[in-house]
Amino acid sequence: MTLHLRLSFITTLLLLLIGCAPVATLTTDMGQTLSDPTDADLQAGTETSDYYLQQAELSTGEQRNSFLIQAAQLLLQEGNYESALTQLNLINRELTSPIDNNEIELVTAELFILQGQSRDALKQLSGITGRLDEFQQTRLMRLRAQAFLDAGYPFESAKTRVQMDSLISDEFESELNHQAIWEALSLLPKTSLQQASSAPLNKQFLGWIELARIAKNAQIDWQRLQDDIYRWSQAYPKHPASATFIKDLGYKQTELIEKPDHIAVLLPLSGRYAQVAAAIREGILTAYYQHPDKSFMPRISFVDTSENQAAIWNYYKQATDLGADFIIGPFLKSAVDTLSRSPQMEVPTLTLNYSSEKTEHSGHLYQFGLLPEDEAHQSAEMAIRQGRTHAAVLVPDGDWGNRLRNAFQLRFEELGGKVVSAQTYTPNSNDFKRPIQSMLNISQSYRRYQRIQSITNLNMKFIPYRRQDVDMIFMAATPKDARQLKPQFKFHYAGEIPVYSTSHAFTGQLNKQADRDIDNLNFCDMPWILNAPSIFKQSLINYWPQQQRYTRFFAMGVDAYNIIPFLGRLKGKTYERFSGQTGNLYLDQFNRIHRELLWASFEQGIPKLIDINTMPARFALDETQPDKKSIH
Repeated sequence: MTLHLRLSFITTLLLLLIGCAPVATLTTDMGQTLSDPTDADLQAGTETSDYYLQQAELSTGEQRNSFLIQAAQLLLQEGNYESALTQLNLINRELTSPIDNNEIELVTAELFILQGQSRDALKQLSGITGRLDEFQQTRLMRLRAQAFLDAGYPFESAKTRVQMDSLISDEFESELNHQAIWEALSLLPKTSLQQASSAPLNKQFLGWIELARIAKNAQIDWQRLQDDIYRWSQAYPKHPASATFIKDLGYKQTELIEKPDHIAVLLPLSGRYAQVAAAIREGILTAYYQHPDKSFMPRISFVDTSENQAAIWNYYKQATDLGADFIIGPFLKSAVDTLSRSPQMEVPTLTLNYSSEKTEHSGHLYQFGLLPEDEAHQSAEMAIRQGRTHAAVLVPDGDWGNRLRNAFQLRFEELGGKVVSAQTYTPNSNDFKRPIQSMLNISQSYRRYQRIQSITNLNMKFIPYRRQDVDMIFMAATPKDARQLKPQFKFHYAGEIPVYSTSHAFTGQLNKQADRDIDNLNFCDMPWILNAPSIFKQSLINYWPQQQRYTRFFAMGVDAYNIIPFLGRLKGKTYERFSGQTGNLYLDQFNRIHRELLWASFEQGIPKLIDINTMPARFALDETQPDKKSIH
């Protein structure tokens, strides 16, 4: 998930591998003495994989296996993954000791991790059933934690590292582990931390979760941070984090926080986008007046760009002439494209849309919006997370449907899934029979029946047969189309197949009677929609009820304002997330903000949150390894 965690993990692990791996006896089964590296060589660290490969050629039996294992370990360090796998395959598993068997499994799992195959690593680690020595047990836990993180399970990664903590005696290693726990929990949205805080977990892990919740709450209310940390210290006086980690937390959580004095907002407040722009403006103003930190009260100026996006530099200059030291906007993609082509921008700017191309640009330009491709990516990730690997895709005709289909398929296949069928439909149609039948191969089943009937001239009982290689459906649809499509899947013998969709299938307003038609639909949406109303949403309900139609853009305005002081942290900390109203927000290498959404499923017409902390059973591992130290 993060480069920092991956590099830290690999460096530490490889040092431990070389320093603590079992030492093979340098004598062959035939009594031949092998050349041992000199003390000078060992001190200089010049022993290489070639040395152990040479020793393996001169050895037989268990000794040869040990040399091959050590060669594979060093080949991993050298980045020669293919050769490392070759050496592992050369090992005679009939002549390996239990310790060496465990070592082979651990090195293989490490190889999977380094090659980006984290789920294969988890499966490999789940198969380790033999007795582990203390060093191997620690390595197993460390590998599991990294594999969980890379596979998109930060909660399980943190949980594993908390379990591992009692096995670590070195103070420096313990500090590294605590930082890794913190970085994994920092990836979780506030809602997931809330769900975890009520779960039956041990007190040490709950202490970490409560500390992470404190940090999330302080993202827009820095003044309460120290008081909350003090109360946490009283509740968890003997927690491992209370020794050294907690001392620097207050400073670490407020570093890179910047507060502008004057914000200019560029929006098309007149013209055909005026209503959407008004919702964004009112979201910004709500965040301004409801912000809990009253020390952050900059001056705000609004500049109407209308639909004249060709003059965007004139509006930009108007904002700077007003004295703005931060700019929000513009909103239309064409204007964002114009700004993104500039090699230098004087004032930090947060656009409200994305440029057409991902390119390197001024470090002062940040891009934020409600990107539908993010939702399609997360649909693919959620499906894989729940064990789905063969997808059928149904999207509307046109550019929007193509974008979602391509985004879903790209991510799904990156994660090892396969799209076996893809069809388009005409939106706002009253009959979706043909595209659904084509997607499920039912039309082919009808054609076979008609062929047989024409040959035999017999009246036969016919039950259509759908394709059996589909274990999920990705559906992109508006609420009106979703309410018609979902029931027709059941009519076409696919009612038991899980269906995943984006937020576009839900209006954002409760309508139990109409949404009963999409019961069991899995969809992602922003916390603004799925969580209990925040103080910001209550303001929308009370003061701007006419903006309910554009509720998601209102939330976008709230986040556009609240995230400004936090942009430095997002840029400087790769593991950092801003827990906003539109999602769990993070910054990529192109300064584009992405949203990680919540997941829900309709039950009797009401969306119910899905707890993403729940681990698939196929990755559940045995926590109780026999050893001197127990893991709780």
